[in-house]
Amino acid sequence: LRTVYRNTENGVYAAWNRGIDEGELYSLEVVDLTGTEDCDAAIEAKANEIQGGIDLENGPLVKLGLFRCADGDHLLIAIHHLVVDGVSWRILFEDLATGYEQTLSGQ
Repeated sequence: LRTVYRNTENGVYAAWNRGIDEGELYSLEVVDLTGTEDCDAAIEAKANEIQGGIDLENGPLVKLGLFRCADGDHLLIAIHHLVVDGVSWRILFEDLATGYEQTLSGQ
């Protein structure tokens, strides 16, 4: 998930796995929509903006959006398809679900 894709001198993109200290690993944007009437439309617009802001050459290729609405919080996890596939998504979701359940049970 630290990978970026840089254009080389030959005009070909090459994958570069950044070190932990080479720039942001992810970004998180918290958006308060508690007073918004059409929360769904506001989430969709902001989610499109967050996803569209992924920069292949500089990263991060992982962006998160936490939308606070009157009906509760909603989390967007946007990861560019060059660094995650369907199998990896399932593993990530299982890990997130496990962590969430452990937090709820005080573990």
